[in-house]
Amino acid sequence: MGLARTISFGLSKNHAGVNLEAWPALLSSGVSAALGSPVVTALADDYDALINQVLAGAVDVAWLPPLLHARAAEQGARLVALPQRGGWLTFRSALLVRKDDPIDGPANLRGARVAWRDRASASGYLFPRIELAALGATPDKAFSSEKFYGSVVDAAQAVASGAADLCTCWVSDPAARDRDRAMVEIEKALGPELAGKLRVLHVTDPIPPDGLVVAAQVQEAERSAIATALLALHTTPQGQKALQTVFQAERLAPVNDALLRSLKTWAEAAAARGA
Repeated sequence: MGLARTISFGLSKNHAGVNLEAWPALLSSGVSAALGSPVVTALADDYDALINQVLAGAVDVAWLPPLLHARAAEQGARLVALPQRGGWLTFRSALLVRKDDPIDGPANLRGARVAWRDRASASGYLFPRIELAALGATPDKAFSSEKFYGSVVDAAQAVASGAADLCTCWVSDPAARDRDRAMVEIEKALGPELAGKLRVLHVTDPIPPDGLVVAAQVQEAERSAIATALLALHTTPQGQKALQTVFQAERLAPVNDALLRSLKTWAEAAAARGA
């Protein structure tokens, strides 16, 4: 099934947790084992840089947050796989505060200094910000400041150090009903020491899935081979390790037309709300 060339896989530093340095090798090894061809990892500084690489054809496949893979699809990229976590394709965002912060709910965030990740991040900005407004903490009125830190670790460190009051971290859908599981997942993203300084204030409603897209410039035969390899990652030891460490998922799931329509509707609604 191998291809006649090396495939480039695009990632963003803003998608990574505390173990970023291990991601490129794990992902290259896992995808290469499933594809039967060499894979190199291209690490972009942020989501804007990553989607620009996808649209320019500088990478063949990339992992993008939901709003960006919807935008990429509008310009010819193909969404081919979605991370499945705990049996779910959706995921959540946990709102975190310092352990000693007396705040007891998201509606009482007036004056808070918020440490966001990236404007294009569904769990690190877009979705929690929309939900907070619905819960009565309208950002423009409630927050004293909003700052973008890039990575989930840097945002969490700002809260732990007292430079900010609120940050977020992605968690699986089942973690919304199990705070112990949520903290285990947060520890994987932040590391035990940093996670131990924070507590979960709130977990958002489900967020549409992040996804793997193949650039428009990739020929159909190669696109099919890449999609098949991604969907088979869970069948090899290298792929399983990449799934667990990079995506915090048990497998990558296929995309169907109904899901594509749902994602398009969500993206349009998010854009209408000022995303």
